[in-house]
Amino acid sequence: MILFARLMNNSKSWAIFAGVTLVAAFEFSRIHVPYCVKNKFKYRCRYVVKHFVAKAARLGSVLKINSEPVLYRNLLKCIRFIQRIDEKNFKTINIIDSTAKKCKIRIYSPKNSTDDLQPAMFYYHGGGFCFNSIDDYHHILLPLASELEMILIAVEYPLAPEHKYPIPIEEAFSETNYVLNNQEKYDLNIDLNRIVLAGDSAGANIATVLSNKFRFINENLPMLQVLINPPTQYFNMLLPSMIKYASIENFMPRSKMILWHLGIGHVKNIQEDFLLRNYHTLLIDEHFREKLKSYTDVNLIPEAYRDGFGYYESYDKLKDLVYPQKIEDHRNNLDENFKISLKQLFNVDVSPGLADDELLKKQPKTFMIISEQDTRKDEGLIYAQRLSNNGVQVDIALYDNVFHTSFFYPEETNHPMRGDIVSFLKKNL
Repeated sequence: MILFARLMNNSKSWAIFAGVTLVAAFEFSRIHVPYCVKNKFKYRCRYVVKHFVAKAARLGSVLKINSEPVLYRNLLKCIRFIQRIDEKNFKTINIIDSTAKKCKIRIYSPKNSTDDLQPAMFYYHGGGFCFNSIDDYHHILLPLASELEMILIAVEYPLAPEHKYPIPIEEAFSETNYVLNNQEKYDLNIDLNRIVLAGDSAGANIATVLSNKFRFINENLPMLQVLINPPTQYFNMLLPSMIKYASIENFMPRSKMILWHLGIGHVKNIQEDFLLRNYHTLLIDEHFREKLKSYTDVNLIPEAYRDGFGYYESYDKLKDLVYPQKIEDHRNNLDENFKISLKQLFNVDVSPGLADDELLKKQPKTFMIISEQDTRKDEGLIYAQRLSNNGVQVDIALYDNVFHTSFFYPEETNHPMRGDIVSFLKKNL
């Protein structure tokens, strides 16, 4: 404080301080806040904190302290309070923390149910496969379980990059299967014909992949799936919504999280750029490439969801940039192991939206939540249409002015997502 006071006695120091303050205030005011957010000041403050933490984690990664996602995760733990919820307000719900195989699960179940067999939802949390936990989602899932009046099981899974693909998927599948086959251990009475798999963001990706896996075991399991802002493919990284809303994710780019999911902890700019420019699509043969292009065709998005949005009208002019014809020489020198890792992105257990029609036909009835201000918007709509084209009933709820993580912040945004999920499930279970 004494040093600060001495500095402030200098008029030049005052000018610098005032200039920095004005610039900071200007930048703070420029942070885009969707109009659905009630407390815009709080939203901006959280954005600034996360932006600062992301930069600190990036610096720590450069200094080889640890990988960027691990540092980001640990730094957030130091400064963030998990969103609290008063469990006393939910007296009709039992909450049990347990384990399935190696990971934590949390079971929410109605206390006064008289049903011999009950429907159950398995929920997989979001966070780009790198962040969050079932504790972070407690403030969301407890009210959801209360309104649903059914069993809800939150499933933890190992996080990347320490646990790279396919570990998170395999563990989530193993845990879910273990609970279903060992219900007596948890004092559950689940109706196997009324199972719901659900999740948001990366968790929606997991739910989709697990639906494919379980359908090979039991064609009636799951009965339904609920997908909230699902990332369904990593083939085309230049869909219209990705270009339009890329700036929203600038402090934690999706491209990095994809590479972390593959186990690449220290991502280089040239590696990220290789993915963002769709050069990875040139790592496969032409026939396979053309097939995957047809699976991610923007024209699959119904006109009703494109009409009035200018960024679709200008997209045709970008075709040569979206799918490059060759890899520039300086980018072609990347490590071969990196290129091999990228080829995993075309696996349907990573990109379920790249599945062939025969696999899509086996998917359950689906409720899909799509946010307009989300880079994942288009791939969700494309996947929904491909499901529909293959005879799967899909109900879509598209919210005009919400963002990718709106479901995680229900108290800040005026959206009816939870209510819409409850209505869909009560109608269809």
